[in-house]
Amino acid sequence: MKILVIFTGGTIGCVVKEGWLSTDSNSKYTLINTYQSPDDVIFETKAPYTVLSENLSAAEINMLQKEVISALEGDYDGIIVTHGTDTLQYTAAALEYSVCGCDIPVVLVSSDYPLEDERTNGHANFKAAVEFIRSKPAGGIFVSYKNDNREFADIHIASHIFQHSECSANIFSIDGFPYASYDGKKIINTGKTVAVNCNGLGFIPFTESSDILVIDSRPGDSFAYSLDGIKAVLIKPYHSATLNTASSALRSFCKRAKEKSIPVFVANVLPGINYESTKLFDEMGIIPLPFGTYISAYMKIWTAVSLGKDIVEFAKKPIANEIIK
Repeated sequence: MKILVIFTGGTIGCVVKEGWLSTDSNSKYTLINTYQSPDDVIFETKAPYTVLSENLSAAEINMLQKEVISALEGDYDGIIVTHGTDTLQYTAAALEYSVCGCDIPVVLVSSDYPLEDERTNGHANFKAAVEFIRSKPAGGIFVSYKNDNREFADIHIASHIFQHSECSANIFSIDGFPYASYDGKKIINTGKTVAVNCNGLGFIPFTESSDILVIDSRPGDSFAYSLDGIKAVLIKPYHSATLNTASSALRSFCKRAKEKSIPVFVANVLPGINYESTKLFDEMGIIPLPFGTYISAYMKIWTAVSLGKDIVEFAKKPIANEIIK
């Protein structure tokens, strides 16, 4: 069995230098050097770039897409991508849209602490990723991650993971449970499935700027945002998928957006019965997106911008595994 490991930086590739966490070109191989590889596993490695994940830009996403697309044409049984935690979900969603439906698993692996720190989950995440690939699962894009209350790592569908909660590195899937789990001996599938009729969009030339205005819901917002150069607005609602539709400031903002033909989307709206305030979405020109994570919605809209697609039409249709039924 042959596995390609693509190193990109992040905490999993960092060491402490003079009191600061910094990427280190040598530390990235610690994962492979300390992992007790089964006799049937051969690792090959590539390192197209090294970056702290908070510095992730379209340039790195595009480079990684090209590496993965190229590797999928080879004879690998699986691909592991090491990545920082801060922007892990964004890259995972980008790869989902690019190469979903691939024949082999592509697993993103990160670490909450540097590999030299005894608190790190990086080694556990890498081991679970290898064991997941060895179990010969369906192809697709996944994330291997061990939360601090778990003994071993779980395997998540890439576009299903939430943005991290404040001051927490833990990862959770939007529908409440992962795709699979590792129990220290074997991979246990939870019964979830991945899209089988998805071929991905191929290489997506993400533009340097997404031209998306993202707004967090909070009381007292004046909505005095400039719309210059903006192609879409994405509002993150309160946890119950509500917005302050009684706000004259929001009404005025939506009117300005409509006059400029800029679509205003709201993410995370659950299907079924919702609060009365959501009845005004249509009147105000606010477009609810199919239920999924905010990050998968953001990356889909950025994809539409980058490909020159009709943003509203593109944002509503399923591409991979991003819409939760």
